[in-house]
Amino acid sequence: MTKRFFRDWLPSQEKLSQSKILRIFGDSALNPVLWYVNKKSISRAMLIGTFWGMLPIPFHSILIVICAILFDANLPISLMLAWIMNPFTILPILYIAFWMGTKIYHVHMINKEMLLGVLHQIVHWIKNFGHGHIDLSLAKILLTGMLIEAFITAVLAYFITKIIWNWKVIQKSKKREKRLEPPL
Repeated sequence: MTKRFFRDWLPSQEKLSQSKILRIFGDSALNPVLWYVNKKSISRAMLIGTFWGMLPIPFHSILIVICAILFDANLPISLMLAWIMNPFTILPILYIAFWMGTKIYHVHMINKEMLLGVLHQIVHWIKNFGHGHIDLSLAKILLTGMLIEAFITAVLAYFITKIIWNWKVIQKSKKREKRLEPPL
């Protein structure tokens, strides 16, 4: 059931191989190991995709492909997690990251306007290609919180995937045993 779900849900290797990002990596990105659907490759994909998807950085897809190649993770799952996660969850991710950063640096989080001010500074800095002013102490708080939040969430996604996969295998095994039991 679990393998079939992922196989039916994932795009084909031929379809994804046409993407510009994957063409950069040549045959390495077309390695069949990166397209396997098993507990190991999917769990690793959850770890990689969740970690990089939690960090709103440019070109995170390239980093995901590199990690998937290095760690033999399922490439399509890794990429889709980051693409799904980023646009829908960016505000809660940033808020929680800023809150975590304030706890680490023992700074009192005054209000939401403080976070919005930091985000405004960062967006302005990115739009102006690095020119402008960023309050580095606040950016440090946000960045630290983001890294810790991404790490924790990715590790949780990894272990939850393994647990659910094992549970599904046990359920399937129990159903099979039940079918094979001779009637009384």
